[in-house]
Amino acid sequence: MQEIWEAFLAHQAGPDFDGNRHVLMDQSDCTFHNTFYEDVRNLGMRLESHYAVRTERSRTAFYCPGDIAFGMSRMYKSIVETKVPFQITVVRSVDEALRFVGIDPERPGARALLGPRSPDGPL
Repeated sequence: MQEIWEAFLAHQAGPDFDGNRHVLMDQSDCTFHNTFYEDVRNLGMRLESHYAVRTERSRTAFYCPGDIAFGMSRMYKSIVETKVPFQITVVRSVDEALRFVGIDPERPGARALLGPRSPDGPL
């Protein structure tokens, strides 16, 4: 969770940050431990400063093909959705996640943004 928090805040501090941009969260390779609920709740609180600079025009899509990642991401959504100005979705389909953030899944290379990866990048 620390890595996720640091990544969001580093992105937010960068010169290219735009609060209108969408976020794709790929949970296809996620693993969870027995304290995950508490970690998710804490992450939601720690990212409040990030939520404050995102606009209602931005969206966040969680791509979660696995049952546990799907359930945990839905839990995260329920914890933060009343605190954020933007829409959040949790889906099992790459195409649904891409469409939610305005990316045509048929566009060349679009599906490579999410899903299984090799050590050298997307498969």
